Amino acid sequence: MQKIRDRISRLSPRQRIASATGTAVVVVAVVIIVATVVFASTPAAAKHNPHSKGGSSTTSSSSSTPTHPKLATDLCPLTGEKAPGGKVPLRPAIGIKIGNDPAARPQSGLPDADIVYEEMAEGGITRYLAIFQCHPAPVLGPVRSVRWDDWHILATYRHPILAYSGGIGLWESVAAGQSWLYNADGSYEPMANAYSRTTNRYAPENLYTSTKALWSLDSSMHLPPEPQFHYRWAAPNTATTAASVTIVGFSEGENVTWKWDPSIKAWQRYQGGLADTDASGQQLHANNVVVEMVQSRPEPCCETGDIPGVESVTEGSGVAYVFRNGKVEKGTWSAAAYKDIPQLRSANGNIMSLHPGNTWVELVPSPYPTSYAVQIQS
Repeated sequence: MQKIRDRISRLSPRQRIASATGTAVVVVAVVIIVATVVFASTPAAAKHNPHSKGGSSTTSSSSSTPTHPKLATDLCPLTGEKAPGGKVPLRPAIGIKIGNDPAARPQSGLPDADIVYEEMAEGGITRYLAIFQCHPAPVLGPVRSVRWDDWHILATYRHPILAYSGGIGLWESVAAGQSWLYNADGSYEPMANAYSRTTNRYAPENLYTSTKALWSLDSSMHLPPEPQFHYRWAAPNTATTAASVTIVGFSEGENVTWKWDPSIKAWQRYQGGLADTDASGQQLHANNVVVEMVQSRPEPCCETGDIPGVESVTEGSGVAYVFRNGKVEKGTWSAAAYKDIPQLRSANGNIMSLHPGNTWVELVPSPYPTSYAVQIQS
């Protein structure tokens, strides 16, 4: 793979592919080679385990054998909380790309997400892949372009909807070729009918949608996703007190900080030292913050000028931190393949559990474009 990337970097661009979010420069002579590599690293269609029907997981395992979270049928699979009306909605998960550059803020819909992944995009800019299943969001956006990370993260979500608008032509083609997801690219009909542009912002930061509009695109009765984490109400005895965690220089050189607020029993998000709020003025917060140190590498294509994007590799293993209940537990994450649900284990090999509720996952890249420091204050 690296040899192919080195060959790519020495070739001259020969074709420009237009997308809804801009013009990306792609090397025509190697598109077929790159596509072959990308498809080879992408999970095959759907050999997922049947949806778990067991009770809530309350025990931890010291075995290194991968374990699959199990939840009672009346608990939301992505939060571990009671489902609305006591019944999990019969619908797939939505994974939607939402911008996080200054022009994209404040965003809409993030407080309603079950899980939010923060990924490095390019040039130090992070973007969100927000996951919705149990709870709807009437407004979502601004919607941005697809990245290599997105379908790799969603590979463990059974048959999700991937919502985005445009991107590098190669990535659009690869995403559209995945039979195990619904490709809701807002740049093309009929998917574009689920999106609309506002008049109070400039493109590309003015494209919005809703969970209702996105769920209406997929008429198949797909099952809800499998749980991604184990949940327990009490933090383990091995967890230590943590008042905050800061990822230094993570988003455009700004520090991203999560501070424990005992009054709401959640972690409050700060960016650049300021409270990070959504369009309603509500500060973004999470019951759990999972920090995963992941290997990263430059993409073979550039979406913004000559700055290559960042691929955060969620296959393999690395250091992980789980922040919950005002405490932190350090361990590792591991996944043998992209289609495998990542295993979070403490230093003694036990499964690291989360508190029932919403979760933010910070995918912190290393060594490209740089190694980011994680600072924990007790």
